[in-house]
Amino acid sequence: MSTILRTRSPYFIRTADESDADLSYFQLNITINTGVLGVAQCPTNLGTIALKKRILPNETSVTFELSELFNDYIEQTFNGNYSTSANTQSLWASTNITARKADGTTIGSAVLADYLIQEGYNLFKDGVNYVTEPEAMLTANYIQIARTDTLNIPVNAERVNSVVFKAGQVTIGTTNITDTGDADQKIQYISSANTGVDSVVITYDTTSTRTITVDRLTECKYSPFKCVFLNRWGALQDLYFFKKSTESLESSKESFNKSIFAANTVSYGFPIGSQTCTASSTYNTYSTTAHASSTFNTNAKETLELNTGFVKESMNESFKELLVSEYIWLVDSSDNILPVTLKDSAFTTKTGLNDKMINYTMQFEKSFDLINNIR
Repeated sequence: MSTILRTRSPYFIRTADESDADLSYFQLNITINTGVLGVAQCPTNLGTIALKKRILPNETSVTFELSELFNDYIEQTFNGNYSTSANTQSLWASTNITARKADGTTIGSAVLADYLIQEGYNLFKDGVNYVTEPEAMLTANYIQIARTDTLNIPVNAERVNSVVFKAGQVTIGTTNITDTGDADQKIQYISSANTGVDSVVITYDTTSTRTITVDRLTECKYSPFKCVFLNRWGALQDLYFFKKSTESLESSKESFNKSIFAANTVSYGFPIGSQTCTASSTYNTYSTTAHASSTFNTNAKETLELNTGFVKESMNESFKELLVSEYIWLVDSSDNILPVTLKDSAFTTKTGLNDKMINYTMQFEKSFDLINNIR
C-alpha cells in the first residue's frame, strides 16, 4: 500500500546522516504526477518542485516539510458526478533527495520515495506523520439519507475488496473493488439507488469487515438540502438538512456625496409659431429629486439557515468535519448545485444525555454575489 500524505497536516522527512566533510546542503526534487507510477503520462508531470536546505553547524542531516507544497496541485470539483470528482482528488508525489557539495556536486546516491497525496488532514491526537489508511473514507458508521436519493460511499481502493448493500439480511447488490494503480481511482465512490438499502458491509484487507448503518428518511413538509463536503480523509461526504430552511439577503455598497448644485442651468425651447431656438438660464438652484448621496459597487450575498432535523449522536464527528471543511456544496430539491461557505465558526456538540433530541442549525453563505461580477 502507498504512503498517504494528507496535505492539510504536516508531514516531515529527515535525511540520512552524511559524513562527507564537504557536505554543504541537501537538495529535494519533487515531481507531481497523475496516472500510474512509473508509466509515462501525458503531460509527463503536473509540476516540479526543487528545494535546497543548508546544514546547520555540527549537523549532518536536515528536515523537510512536504505537505504545504502540494495543496495547489489537487483540484476539488463537484458537478453532481462523484466519480468525476475522484479523478483529481489523488496525485502522486515522487521525491528525490541528494546530498551536495557547495559547487552542486552530488555526494553518494539519491534517496527516492513516492507518496499518494490527498487533501485530508490528521488530528492532533494522531501525532506526527500519521499515515494510517482508512477503508471506507468516512468517520461515522451511521448515515442519514433522503429516501429517494442515491447512496454514495467513498472507499479507499488500496484496502477495500468489496462493498455489499443490504436490506436486512438480504443482499441487494455487491461491488468488487479493483485497484489499477492509477491515482484517479484511489478514491472510489460506490453507489446504490435502491431505496431498500439499510446497511453497507465493507470487506477490507481480504477478511476484515466494517458495517455502516443507513437510515433512509422521508420528509413530507420541507424541501431537504443535501450538503456535500470534503471530509477529513479527502473524500466527498453527504449530510442532509431535512427541516426548516430560511433564506436571507445581505447587501454591500459604497457611497459618496456629490454636489447637485447648479450655478447656471440653461434650457432650450422653440417659441410658439417660430423655429428660432431660444435659451433661458436659471441661476443658483438644484433638483430636489437628484441623488446628493450616490451609491456604487452595490451587490448582495445570500445566506441559507438550515436545520438537520433529529440526528443521532454518532453523527457528531461528521458535523465537526463539516465545520472545518474548505469545500462545501449544497444541492437543493431541484438538483441545483450551490457552492457555499459555512458561516458558523462555533459548534456545540450535543448528546442524547444532555439534549435528549439532537438538532443542528447551521448557516451557509453562497460563494458568489447576487449580481454577476465575474470578469
